[in-house]
Amino acid sequence: MNSFFKIVLVVGLFFGFYACQPDDETSLPPDRPYGEVFVEDSTKIREFMDTHYITYDSDFNVTFTQIPNGGSQTPISRMNELDTIQRKFHDITYVIYYLKLREGSGQNPTRVDSSFVSYKGFVFNKTTTDNVTSFNQSVFENKPFPIWFSLDEVIRGWAEVIPLFKAGNYVSQPDGSVSYNNYGAGVMFIPSGLAYFSSGSISIPPYAPTVFTFKVHTLRRRDHDRDKILSMYEYGNPSDANRFNKEAIDTDGDGRPDYLDVDDDGDGFLTKNEISFTYTEGGVTKTGYYPYFGAQTDNPSTPYNDTYGIPRKYTGPLNANNKPSPLPVDFTDVNRIRRHLDNSARPPFE
Repeated sequence: MNSFFKIVLVVGLFFGFYACQPDDETSLPPDRPYGEVFVEDSTKIREFMDTHYITYDSDFNVTFTQIPNGGSQTPISRMNELDTIQRKFHDITYVIYYLKLREGSGQNPTRVDSSFVSYKGFVFNKTTTDNVTSFNQSVFENKPFPIWFSLDEVIRGWAEVIPLFKAGNYVSQPDGSVSYNNYGAGVMFIPSGLAYFSSGSISIPPYAPTVFTFKVHTLRRRDHDRDKILSMYEYGNPSDANRFNKEAIDTDGDGRPDYLDVDDDGDGFLTKNEISFTYTEGGVTKTGYYPYFGAQTDNPSTPYNDTYGIPRKYTGPLNANNKPSPLPVDFTDVNRIRRHLDNSARPPFE
């Protein structure tokens, strides 16, 4: 009797399980149009900024508070620190609002660098009860201690806003801890199309604009392909301040942008070998690498010329090997095509 009951129970559960399986025809609804969602997000963000003010302490920990009826607090939308940037994605022009509470004293990271950031992110929603409107804030992530982020691997809103701020400086304490000072600090209001859009999560609803407070403690320049040239110089023309809003340069057209390509000009020679040189120090022959830009002045204590950057194909008189000899201008001409980007310039160079 007991065995029969167990068999019936197992069979019943088996058929019940498969009877409850979703139909093969079931599919997720398609994403909403980006433009339509952006209009809604913009309205929500502006309404939040119109109805809230901020306070922050000496460490730039920010609190958002709804302005009471008759309140005299300055809304976020009227703060002098509020600014916007426009970026074109998904065939629409996004407007991103941000507050620059402190710019920072160091260098700006680029979109291909890493930043050491502490932050807090939240979403908000509006409710109206008995003709009284209120906003609920829901924190989905809080990182009071900084962590490293590669800015080419984060949501697009972060990649656009963080580089507008400068890193600070730090001091190592006797107990091994580190204190950060003069770091950039701010707030960004990100439309969902530049954040999580339809994906969402348990704590982030689909199509929800997000708000982040953040501090940019320090940065680290990256060399993605380890070719001895910083990615910030390989992504696009360094003289183009707008280069990170364009597609990355792919000199040899092989489908890999230069900052991810170990042979930028496709000549069969590694980039790091094309920018290397040898020098003698203390009777020992060593290998160095030309910087993308040479120094303004030469350091007399080094055994090479610090003003020399990556050279172009040499243009001087032919040497004993019937190859052009180097001229100083080959290393310094601002309009030169550096030899790692010139398919006709191949080692040996002398």
